[in-house]
Amino acid sequence: MRIGFLPCNKFHGTILGPIHERLRHKHWCLYTENREALFDFQPHVVIMAEAIFGELRPRLPRTLFVHTRHGLASKMVSYQGANECDYLCVTSDFMRDWYQQGGAKPRGDFWVIGYVGLDPLFRGDTPPLPFQRNPGQKTVLYAPTFNRPFSSASMLGDRLVELIRGPRQDISIVIKPHPLVAEQSPEWMETWRGLVREHENVHLTADANEDVMPYLRAADALITDASSVQLYYLALDRPMILINNPERFNCEYFDPRGFEWSWRDMGKQIDNMEELPAAVSSALSDPRLNSDRRTHYRKLLFDDLTDGKAVARLCQNVDTLASTAPADHLSYLASMPAARLAARKVKWAARRAVQGITRLCPL
Repeated sequence: MRIGFLPCNKFHGTILGPIHERLRHKHWCLYTENREALFDFQPHVVIMAEAIFGELRPRLPRTLFVHTRHGLASKMVSYQGANECDYLCVTSDFMRDWYQQGGAKPRGDFWVIGYVGLDPLFRGDTPPLPFQRNPGQKTVLYAPTFNRPFSSASMLGDRLVELIRGPRQDISIVIKPHPLVAEQSPEWMETWRGLVREHENVHLTADANEDVMPYLRAADALITDASSVQLYYLALDRPMILINNPERFNCEYFDPRGFEWSWRDMGKQIDNMEELPAAVSSALSDPRLNSDRRTHYRKLLFDDLTDGKAVARLCQNVDTLASTAPADHLSYLASMPAARLAARKVKWAARRAVQGITRLCPL
């Protein structure tokens, strides 16, 4: 089959890259940020982490769209993506039921596979961090979301280090912004750079598009707000502190059904920033705080799909699409005569010569 990959943001590479690497040995695969190249490729299947299928379908009416998602929080966008794709990857039967109860269902079916982005965390991969941690230091990861009515970034401001450490001096702070923060709120990035210059053992990820998984594994505790990282962190059963922005109720992306809001008791909720130092100290002193709730939610969200093989399960489903696709797609899946394929191969090679971001991988 011809399989296309369209990363709409740089950080999608950590999700789509491993899938592409596995499938490219068996199928014609095109990995590109260029929509015109994708349209010219006319793939049988497109795998994406962004829910923009409605924009692509007019030019790819017979293509099957597989949606991996690029996060587990709802933010009122998950339902539309589910309804517009052909196959939606979900982490468990519980999550499939959650979608259906909310009136969302893909055109084809749900693929209950786990979450591809969490494979490294569940496997226990420990890639090196770009900084050294001092012996005896506890590591606190601060990973805010980018939505201003949800984010805690402006609530902490330039007091971030003071409010996280309090009187403790044994805390190393890692600031991992959401990838969209750099372009949408550059003033936050500048504040954090200033804190790195002013304080020891404060680290800011150099590139907001970096994969958050290594930082989650290194963290003894997590501080966030409405980011999906709180749901990722359930994989590790470590304490988390969740900051509530009072503006959340006025935001169009606020979804009380979303796990980012309905499961807040998996961590310590903070409304008053002056309570943050004590909450951090308690979390580091007693990592089992709220562990019973985290264990409960982890089971609901991932069930037993915690073996780090979500990518393998997705690829297996893709391999069998020819026999499971809706009837009106079957003839298309078998299309592309050899002569036409050879002609397109020349055209694709020419495109690749001028598009460094495009990778065409033949069988």
